[in-house]
Amino acid sequence: MVRPEMKVSEVLQRWPELLEVLVEASPAFRRLHNPLLRRTMPRLVTVAQAARIAGMPPETLVSQLNAALGVETKPMEMPIASDSKLHTPPPPWLQTPVGAHLDVRPILEAGEEPFPKIMAAARTVKPGGRLVLEAPFEPLPLYRVLAKQGFSAWCEQLGAQHYRVHFYREPLPTQPEPTSSSSEPLTEADWQAHHAELTVDASWEPPLPMQRILEALAALEPGQRLLVHHVRRPIHLLARLEAEGYRYALRDLGPGRVDLLIEKPR
Repeated sequence: MVRPEMKVSEVLQRWPELLEVLVEASPAFRRLHNPLLRRTMPRLVTVAQAARIAGMPPETLVSQLNAALGVETKPMEMPIASDSKLHTPPPPWLQTPVGAHLDVRPILEAGEEPFPKIMAAARTVKPGGRLVLEAPFEPLPLYRVLAKQGFSAWCEQLGAQHYRVHFYREPLPTQPEPTSSSSEPLTEADWQAHHAELTVDASWEPPLPMQRILEALAALEPGQRLLVHHVRRPIHLLARLEAEGYRYALRDLGPGRVDLLIEKPR
């Protein structure tokens, strides 16, 4: 069954026939016929977010996708909690200085992963400053990640696929500063000297992959590294690793093959 929190990429990988259902649901999905574009936006966007990009209720899109699979969904089976900052009153800090400005749209169009660049930009913003992000959709999971680092958020929609998101770093002296160790990239020698290895099975349903990875990390000593052979880029896991100070590196080996090296904080 398709759930609103599932990534579009995961849906299309499991049920390729749903591509035509998406295209028929809204003209906004027609570009998914392009193989290059299918490797960018869908791997980061959830079904619920895709519905909002297309200007339709998330529950409507989820119902249409499940109907094509012959699955009947009831409204109570798919609650869609929204942390959206759209259509909320502008906060008083909106005129504070901009510490960093990043447009992730060309990064996504190039088929690259924007998350490390977003976090790098966030680290440069001082308390009392703002990170301004230009994105093709509202990045709901990012709100929780940056909130752990002392950021408040507000979002405005400037176009059909243009969202400007403002992240304000609260000037609280109790907020921990990010450690320099998490910003130092892992080296080729680190890849060759991992201490444990885990292979994620394609049949594992979320959140099992994340649970197994976190269990494996818990068994390591500080400074040791875990090599994970994954079937996709684990965006929610990366957000958690970043928030908790882990160093990590990714290698995209092709469709359904991603290697992830994670070093436990010292």
